[in-house]
Amino acid sequence: MSAANKQLASLQAQAEVLTQRYDQAQVDEQQADAAYKVTESRLKYAQQAQQDSQRELAVLAEQEFESGGGFGAMTSMLGTSGGPQGYLNQVALGQVLAQHGTATVAESQANDAVASAFRKQAADLLAAKQADLNAANHLKLAVEASVERQQAYVTASQAKQNTLAKQLATAKANAAALTSQRQAALAAAAAAAAAKAAKAARSTQGSSSYSASAGASASQGDIAANWALTQLGKPYQWGGAGPSTWDCSGLTMAAWAHAGVSLLHYTGYQWEEGPHVSLSQLRRGDLLFYATNNSDPDTIHHVGIYIGNGTMVDAPFTGAFVRIDSIYWPGTPIGAVRPAG
Repeated sequence: MSAANKQLASLQAQAEVLTQRYDQAQVDEQQADAAYKVTESRLKYAQQAQQDSQRELAVLAEQEFESGGGFGAMTSMLGTSGGPQGYLNQVALGQVLAQHGTATVAESQANDAVASAFRKQAADLLAAKQADLNAANHLKLAVEASVERQQAYVTASQAKQNTLAKQLATAKANAAALTSQRQAALAAAAAAAAAKAAKAARSTQGSSSYSASAGASASQGDIAANWALTQLGKPYQWGGAGPSTWDCSGLTMAAWAHAGVSLLHYTGYQWEEGPHVSLSQLRRGDLLFYATNNSDPDTIHHVGIYIGNGTMVDAPFTGAFVRIDSIYWPGTPIGAVRPAG
């Protein structure tokens, strides 16, 4: 491979890494938003229950006030700025629990605790949603800058006949590279903040383990692989999820959706959505993953769908189209996954 082709391949890999991080931020934001809406609904009912129990306490205080209750002079009750509720707050809780409304007070305390828990959960989820949205916005700028860098590099390579044009294009490529680096730094910081903010909200999520038998059937794999072949020739578009453009994880997500298996639109999540299989056991439809460092799954940036005979269908990079590639075209796969059916 020539030095120019190596440089272009490196630029393409950088853009794809940023694209997959953008896909991840989009998925995380959607999940946080859905969880936030559910929690907001639960909080609404919890607050209603809290208000109802507070009204019952007020009635209890008013009854004690009217009956005398044995808790002190009437003047002390009338002088309470909070009215009957304020009066109840001032009396000894032990007396109230021992003599009046034990169940009502206990229910009120429980409703207060539930409402407080949902209120905190809603706040955490809202923070996670906003952090994920900010990360996605930063990553969008980073991807755009990276794609511009690729295009500028290609322009520079094609302008060898004209020295001035070549110098101009190279200058643009360098400027775009600096912009890409700045945006990538911002994106990394935003993504780290998003992960930290979302950790509590997503504490139940994690890397699920699958047994070898948990993967989808061979017939489902054929459906996914055959559908992927119908998309040949459609252009790559970062963040693309069809029907006319695709990025790599968007294509595999849609292919397996046609086989009845739901995947998330991000290579890092798809890596965990089924049992891992060896390359010697590949079946049509299995997903092949590629990383910048094959010892570190966190560096996965590309995925293709196996169609047999050492080949796969994939959406490779900006400027290319959905096509058939050797499974070793992007390099040695870090591994393969059979999506869980």
